[in-house]
Amino acid sequence: MIRAVVLAAVFLSGAALMSLEMIGFRVVQPIFGSDIYVYGSLISVFLGGLALGAFVGGRLADREPSFGMLAAVFGFAGLLVVAVPFVDDWVMGWTFPDEGPPTPVEWDETGWARLSEYQYPDLKWPVLACGAILFGAPATLLGMVTPYAAKLLIRKMPQVGTGIGYISGVSTAGAIFGTLGTTFYLVGRMDTPWILASNGLVLVGLGLALALVHLAAPRERRRPLPRSAHL
Repeated sequence: MIRAVVLAAVFLSGAALMSLEMIGFRVVQPIFGSDIYVYGSLISVFLGGLALGAFVGGRLADREPSFGMLAAVFGFAGLLVVAVPFVDDWVMGWTFPDEGPPTPVEWDETGWARLSEYQYPDLKWPVLACGAILFGAPATLLGMVTPYAAKLLIRKMPQVGTGIGYISGVSTAGAIFGTLGTTFYLVGRMDTPWILASNGLVLVGLGLALALVHLAAPRERRRPLPRSAHL
């Protein structure tokens, strides 16, 4: 039962992460457009969050792994995702740059300006900052799930490679599910705020489920992991 809950959490965390990445493009598109640097910036934000989350999650898991901590990770990530529709307009307005400096003005013989053009602002770094503010923290928290789940489930050192591969495969399958489910189904049937809210509520629900698992057998999880156990 516990193993099934954790693997379901790994699967759905991968699905939620990729769903957020897909819908993130729609969040910033009205202000920043859909040029290639928008996609590159958001992809970099999510990859950076995964890298940082994997490092932090691994360090925390080695200290004292518990389902309670994993539940808190999911719950906090879900709340941050639910908050995105309430702050995205403000964040995009705050990060969007002002107009660039004017081009040299040409003057006619009477002293009146005949030309006054402004350079379009460079949006590469602003959209990267906007994506980091909106999605950096949820991506980092979801990046913590895989190493943390591996520590909770893998109990025998000779099975580390098999266990990590199994968990990574489940997470990747969830990512494919989240990508196709969002792009093929949700985008055509739900508004962007509702998709974000749905992802956030799923993550909060996973946190509650893991919290119940934590309360069900607290003594077992507080003992050191036995080497004789298995995945």
